[in-house]
Formats: sequence, C-alpha cells, structure tokens
Amino acid sequence: MTANTTGYEAIRTLADRHIDLLLTDLRMPGLDGKQLVVQAKVMRPHLHVIYMTGFKEAAATVSGRLVQKPIRAADLIKTIKLEMSAA
Repeated sequence: MTANTTGYEAIRTLADRHIDLLLTDLRMPGLDGKQLVVQAKVMRPHLHVIYMTGFKEAAATVSGRLVQKPIRAADLIKTIKLEMSAA
C-alpha cells in the first residue's frame, strides 16, 4: 500500500511500482481524481479504480465504483472486494 498526497505523486508511484488498485479522491489540488485515472489507465489499462468523495454533486459525475466520505471500513472493504472480483 502506498499513500500519495497528490495525483502527480500517484503517477510517479504507478510508473515505479506494480499497483493493482487505485483509491483516489475526486477532488484534489492540481491533478484531480478523474484526471489521475485517465493518465493511470494509459499506463495500466487493467488498473482497478475506486473513487472517494465527500461531495454528493461530485459523486454523480463518476462512472465507476465510489465510496462516500466519511468512509466506513466495512463499506470500503465491500467495495474493494467487488472491484477486485470484476473482470
């Protein structure tokens, strides 16, 4: 597990390490979550992605798995299991 504070750091991590699952916030300074995923998918087309947000209006803009903040551990675990079992 690797924690990055910006989308740009996440891109560098994806370039340097094998990552199976990207958990990203939708709203981040600089490179936001959707922009990060676009770049990440170029590098790793089969990367699993889960978005998170505390903004209901932002949640409506996502096509993919999403967990709402505040995140409950049980909800995150369930979402991860669903995403990782998807083809």
